[in-house]
Amino acid sequence: MTSPVIPSGVLTDVIILGSGFSGLGMAIALQQEGKRSYVVLEKGAGVGGTWRENRYPGCACDVPSHLYSFSFAQNAGWTRHFAPQKEILGYLERTADQYGVRAHCRFGVEAQTCEYDEATSSWQVTTKTGEVFRAPQLVLGVGALHHPKFPEVPGREKFEGPQLHSAAWDESVSLEGKRIVVVGTGASAIQLVPALAPHVKQLTLFQRTPAWVVPRADAPISRLARWLYRVAPWLMKLTRAGIYWKLESRALGFTRWPRVLRAAEWLGKRHIRKQVKDPVLQERLTPKYAAGCKRILLSDDYYPSFNRPNVALESSAVKEVTETGVVTPDGRHVECDAIAWCTGFDVAAPLSRLKVLGRGGRDLGATWSEGLHAYRGTTVPGFPNMYVLMGPNTGLGHNSMVYMIESQIRFAMAHLKALDAAGAKSVEVTEEAEHAFNAGIEARLPGTVWASGCNSWYLDVHGRNAMLWPGATFSFRKLTSAVELDHVKLK
Repeated sequence: MTSPVIPSGVLTDVIILGSGFSGLGMAIALQQEGKRSYVVLEKGAGVGGTWRENRYPGCACDVPSHLYSFSFAQNAGWTRHFAPQKEILGYLERTADQYGVRAHCRFGVEAQTCEYDEATSSWQVTTKTGEVFRAPQLVLGVGALHHPKFPEVPGREKFEGPQLHSAAWDESVSLEGKRIVVVGTGASAIQLVPALAPHVKQLTLFQRTPAWVVPRADAPISRLARWLYRVAPWLMKLTRAGIYWKLESRALGFTRWPRVLRAAEWLGKRHIRKQVKDPVLQERLTPKYAAGCKRILLSDDYYPSFNRPNVALESSAVKEVTETGVVTPDGRHVECDAIAWCTGFDVAAPLSRLKVLGRGGRDLGATWSEGLHAYRGTTVPGFPNMYVLMGPNTGLGHNSMVYMIESQIRFAMAHLKALDAAGAKSVEVTEEAEHAFNAGIEARLPGTVWASGCNSWYLDVHGRNAMLWPGATFSFRKLTSAVELDHVKLK
């Protein structure tokens, strides 16, 4: 299919929102099928999703490169075992071009409302600029890891210097020789701190809660290895399979036997002792919660940063921001030239900014106001012909999200084929099927490490883990391999 991108106002078969791994993967699946028209609406200037938005110094993936890629578009050219942001973005751009997806993308187009019309069994998507797109099928591939989340700290608007966020980094701001305050100790902070420390006059890290950090064991991939992967693709597939099963074995520790993760705690403590000279700092950097309750992080150079004379650790949150710095809870003023907020993502923002109205005007935001839920992470009762990629309880703490995304894409395609086979216009999961599925999720969550007592972004305001899949990824793949016709309504 080489048709040009669908213009506003013309009916197409499928509308896809977003062009990260989810949106691109869905577009490629449709492209390979070759029988349906589609349009990809992307608010940004290009493909890439979170890997286009996140550009902070040191940004890289924490899943090995050969697994963090599409199974159908494996990349022999990764230069490191853990690919940096620019390399992943380049991979996604090349993949979009390779499969002819870019011609179907409308960039700089942000959807504002999606409304289902029961009379025509189709979705109408209206953009912020008033353009209207119509299609029977709607795929939400908007992701969750790109809208910056700022803490509610008094005086943040007073600061006179630049304020940067890891999810919206301003590359035009030079931090060379400056005094920097970094707030947060999540995945972005442990990459940012070692990237900045050698170049700034002073770096003060505000750590509210230390993270479990284990060795990354990152290294360049040799030219010989890259050549072998090119000439012998089976070797690359074997490497990928080995990485997958190594990571998948960790699922037992996260979901069934959390005691297994004590090995990660031992490794993390050993990592601190080997890399941090000061015993007092060692203690302050050691978490007091079970490994895995929050995300386990990987780094080879985070802890050595604290041996530098220009790096200081504050074991607290920021109490207040002033015109020239920040205030600690005990009243000390830390002057700085710039603040870097590594305070994560507003995971609800993509759908809170997008109004989705299903059958009978049912509002997805209202439906999810008491907590996110979906059938097999993908479909929601009351929203026919709609598929949520990276939906509720599809996240992972142990393996590659690309595997989960591909599973969901296959599930969405199976729904399209079920419609074709039945000669129907709409498919909708039943309330009973979704309730039973989520009851099964609820029954499994209490025995996982994520329920061991810490407070993490995995938990919603009600304390429920609506983010992570409490099982093996291959079990999710099996669940999403086909449509169970007694679980859906076809009309």
